[in-house]
Amino acid sequence: MIEEEIKPKNRLIKSLLLFFVLFLILYISKETGLYEYKAYTKSKLTEEAIKKFESDVSEGKNVSINDYVVEEYKDYSNVITRTGSKLNKMVESVMNDGIKKTLKVLSRLFYE
Repeated sequence: MIEEEIKPKNRLIKSLLLFFVLFLILYISKETGLYEYKAYTKSKLTEEAIKKFESDVSEGKNVSINDYVVEEYKDYSNVITRTGSKLNKMVESVMNDGIKKTLKVLSRLFYE
């Protein structure tokens, strides 16, 4: 009888641990620099386009904005990344609200 009560608790703990690890993986991958890398790549392309534009102007060529602006957008998101992102936002809002409420209670205890 005791074993039957322990099994659901173990499953719950394992599930929570799994979700927490998945959350950490997604959060860390988001924060480790994917955005910065994309911004760097974009700025590098912009610098190259400026140099090409300046050389074309100095050579007297007919210039058009379409020759220098590169709009590449590839959406690599899928169901898993969108779900992880939604989960991340939900956990973040819950954590923020919880911390704000805790701090509010603590401030009432000490300052009132």
